[in-house]
Amino acid sequence: MANERILKEAPVWKLIISLSLPVILIMIVNVVYNMADVFFISRTGDPNQIAGISLASPVFSAVSAFNTLIGFGGCTAVSIALGRQEEKKVREYTCFVLYGSFLLSLILMAVLFAGMPVLLRLLGTDQATAPFCEAYLRIIIPGAPFLLVSGALGNTMRADGDVKSVMVWTMAGTLMNIALDPLLISVLHMGVKGAAAATAAGNIASSAGLLILSMKKDYFSLNLKDFTLRPDVSLYILSLGLPMAAGTLLMSFSSAFGNNLAVKYGTQVIAARSIAGKIGMLSAMIIMGLCMGMQPAISYNHGADNRQRMMGIIRGTLTAATVTAVATASFIWLARDPFMRAFIDNEEIIALGKRFILGSVLSAPVYGLYQMCSTYLQATGKVTAATFVSLLRQGIVLIPVLYLMENLFGLNGLIFTSFVTDLTASAIAVMLSVREEKPHLQKHAEAVEA
Repeated sequence: MANERILKEAPVWKLIISLSLPVILIMIVNVVYNMADVFFISRTGDPNQIAGISLASPVFSAVSAFNTLIGFGGCTAVSIALGRQEEKKVREYTCFVLYGSFLLSLILMAVLFAGMPVLLRLLGTDQATAPFCEAYLRIIIPGAPFLLVSGALGNTMRADGDVKSVMVWTMAGTLMNIALDPLLISVLHMGVKGAAAATAAGNIASSAGLLILSMKKDYFSLNLKDFTLRPDVSLYILSLGLPMAAGTLLMSFSSAFGNNLAVKYGTQVIAARSIAGKIGMLSAMIIMGLCMGMQPAISYNHGADNRQRMMGIIRGTLTAATVTAVATASFIWLARDPFMRAFIDNEEIIALGKRFILGSVLSAPVYGLYQMCSTYLQATGKVTAATFVSLLRQGIVLIPVLYLMENLFGLNGLIFTSFVTDLTASAIAVMLSVREEKPHLQKHAEAVEA
């Protein structure tokens, strides 16, 4: 296949353009989509509605974690199997991604609806924000099957390097979401319900388009005869997806924990933290997209046992990620005032938001290093190390740092938590990645001596 030749032979810069650029574009559109919800809700002038959807965001992240579990696991498994020319395995892996994600979504939807009262308390809602948070969730949760299926299919179909086709359908759903936001929120005055309905509609469109696309893929099987729950298929995919999924899931818990710490400082702080988080997400998502886009190339060459090319890809990606991180963080910092004013006309929230932005842009340069380490471990199937590294930034380091920083420095502690967390997590991730690669370096040295 032409796409496989790109993974095997193309220069690193060409790989970054062909594999990462489409993913980065998807990430940017997703950031705009995340901003759109908050932007149009903020036009209502009601901080409680902004806080309501912000408090609900950990649930959305938790649902996304499950599509990551199957999608990222499927992408890695299929890329490695393509590198090894294991056609039967590829069919079984792809079939499990489709039907497994749908079955999992139904279970998740039932659990979330049944636990709604407890869920609202855990999210840190109060009398003012609970109605808005619940209204949002009661529309978002029924859309979980479409979110899981679209995410799982989209991630897995990057396995052969064909990112552009996936990008078209993923962006189509996201752009529909963005287009519906002003209509449902501002024109029809549906508030948080409008934001949730726009999100659900976008996910339905993406999942339908990606399902059609999967039918055109020679290696992608929708045949139930290829569906199996054998451990070498189901558990293998889930184990490969676990690092990224566990990190995303723990991130939702950490977000709720952080909101519970921040709520004591007032609704304005929650609103400022949410808006600044969406703005700071621009840099993080671009870096993540760059590294994620290169995952199939790393996995393919790992499967083909072409370590020299794999390491060249990793070095090139790390350089690009670091330069991108510095550039995007600088842009966000310089444009922090107009960014905040575009969302809200409240001087107190704007001032608080700019302080939160400072905390996030300081960590951007080291985040590229952290993300590259995480991608390397994930792409090469080093499940234990990859899971641990993924959990570092989202919980193992973040939660204690959140607690200590807030207790020691109050609101300022919350503002600079991301910087302290990323610095610590990146240092540990580098040490683990070097340790994991050392046996291969020794093997290579012995082969050269022989």
